[in-house]
Amino acid sequence: MTHPKVLTDPRLRQRYGIKPAHSQRYLLTGFLVLVVASWFIWSGYNAANPAVRADLISFKNIDDQSISITYSVQVRDPNIDHSCSLIARDLEKNTVGEVSDLIPVGSLLAGKNQRTVVISTRLPAVNAGISSCE
Repeated sequence: MTHPKVLTDPRLRQRYGIKPAHSQRYLLTGFLVLVVASWFIWSGYNAANPAVRADLISFKNIDDQSISITYSVQVRDPNIDHSCSLIARDLEKNTVGEVSDLIPVGSLLAGKNQRTVVISTRLPAVNAGISSCE
């Protein structure tokens, strides 16, 4: 057991290598852990709630030169223009048609919105999908 005088006398603490219980190192470590944890929470929230989220509902072949796609789009801010790039593919997964669906301000609500678009194709398409939304 350490003698009480050793714990209170600064010269004896230095002589025997006893450091203060509350080091600044702990405060710096705690601050860094707080910053990193805050960044992880913020980035996780933004990744889980993108500005635009689109989900494919269905697609239907109209004829050999066109395919119809129905999808839902959910936007965080309905007061700005949005656009989704829609593509049609053939049996070998080659892109045979592409269209940019421009969504002007005021045509979307804050919740989910369903849209149907016809994509013209150069060859018969077997499926359609959403390439990206901005």
